[in-house]
Amino acid sequence: MRKLSLLVFVAILFVGCQPKGSERYTQNSPEIDTVKKLIANYNSKTYDTSMYADTSKTFYNTKDNSMSPDETIAYHQEFDKTYKSRSFPDKDQEYEMVLTDDGHTWVNCWLDWQGTLAANNQEFNIPIHLTYQFIDGKIVREHGHWDPSALVLAMQEIEKVNNMSVDGKAIHSAITNITNAWNTNDKEMMASAMTNSFTRTENGNTIAKNPKDYAGFMDIYHGAFPDFTVKINKTLINDNKVYMYWTCTGTNTGKFMDNPPTNKKIKTHGFSVWAFDKNGKAIQEDAFYDNLVVFNQLGLTPPK
Repeated sequence: MRKLSLLVFVAILFVGCQPKGSERYTQNSPEIDTVKKLIANYNSKTYDTSMYADTSKTFYNTKDNSMSPDETIAYHQEFDKTYKSRSFPDKDQEYEMVLTDDGHTWVNCWLDWQGTLAANNQEFNIPIHLTYQFIDGKIVREHGHWDPSALVLAMQEIEKVNNMSVDGKAIHSAITNITNAWNTNDKEMMASAMTNSFTRTENGNTIAKNPKDYAGFMDIYHGAFPDFTVKINKTLINDNKVYMYWTCTGTNTGKFMDNPPTNKKIKTHGFSVWAFDKNGKAIQEDAFYDNLVVFNQLGLTPPK
């Protein structure tokens, strides 16, 4: 018992002798407040270099080619032109300050970045890790790390569209309208992208011979799956033909093929070949996908 009392006394004495302000880890500090202000400025596009030391260096996804505070602000302003909107939402943000063994003060933060491209309204959600070194209350080093591959591919696709011929751009615009029409069940928009003699085949069987037939086909799926969504995974335009790999999702809350709602979700993939005339109007779609996947996901027996 005497040994236990002695250990408790020593522990208390050790803690009591620690100098104030010597914490090695905290989630509340003036430096963290500075970083939060920096993030808020980014969200509002009110850029301010006063939080940086004049000699501060910023590195994004690299160990080389640092940027000065002014160059960092210019970097953000240049990319702002690419986005319809972008920000670090308040939700799920984590901040910490650590004091390293050699006495350096760093603030680490783990954030989610959300952005929408201005060119095509494509949305992105990217986890980002940022870390800042402080000296005398000023940022002297900034490091940012994230995976930009999805954004890079999207921007390459936008650049490819911008470099298309006039006919290619018309076809690309038609594909965009067709996708939006599917996702909103807008039959007028769909018809505007088609010729009057448009035909659709499904696994080799003709199911639509005009836009009106196609509208009925859309109603079948939107009636059975009110949240029915088509996502285009990959598109290749070659002359007057477009090759598309797509994914469809939805929740079965309506009648489907004479079957009552199952409240189950579906996810199926398919491939379509679209042909267009010289005016950029769709004349035919040949779609290929496995209907059995849909019925199995719903727990239904497919029709004979």
